[in-house]
Amino acid sequence: MVQLTERASTELRRLLTDHFARPQQGVRLRLNQAGGLAMTIDVPHSGDSIIRRNNMPVLIVDGRLAARLAQRVLDFPATSGAHSSGFTLGWRSLTPYPTAEGAG
Repeated sequence: MVQLTERASTELRRLLTDHFARPQQGVRLRLNQAGGLAMTIDVPHSGDSIIRRNNMPVLIVDGRLAARLAQRVLDFPATSGAHSSGFTLGWRSLTPYPTAEGAG
């Protein structure tokens, strides 16, 4: 399962709040039509992997992607200035990231 950094978890929760997501909705990581990754707000479906905070879905990974992203880390790097580079999907390193796993 993909890991989340604390920064990514915070940003996902902010997106859900800003877009008036219902309690059962989370941010879905899925493949777009071109084969790239996309994010949408959605409810979990059978076969999805779900990262929850306070028993609410924060990140939903499409079941077809979960195994392929098992060694990846979703981050939202800190910015210097008003503009963010957005989410990044890096490889897990030998040095652990400060993750949000197990929180909530």
